[in-house]
Amino acid sequence: MKLNREEYVLERTSDGGYFAWLSNNMQCNVYGDSPEEAINNLQELMEELMDEMYLVEDFV
Repeated sequence: MKLNREEYVLERTSDGGYFAWLSNNMQCNVYGDSPEEAINNLQELMEELMDEMYLVEDFV
């Protein structure tokens, strides 16, 4: 699943890193040393969450 630019917010931190979070869920957030790393980390988090959601759905 590829994130579109409208689906996340990217913000630079005071230490030079970057926070990225989903536009509709600020609790889904990640950190990266570069904008690309933060976006990649967010993408990986989303894929993990989707996999877990399907596992719970299969269990129920």
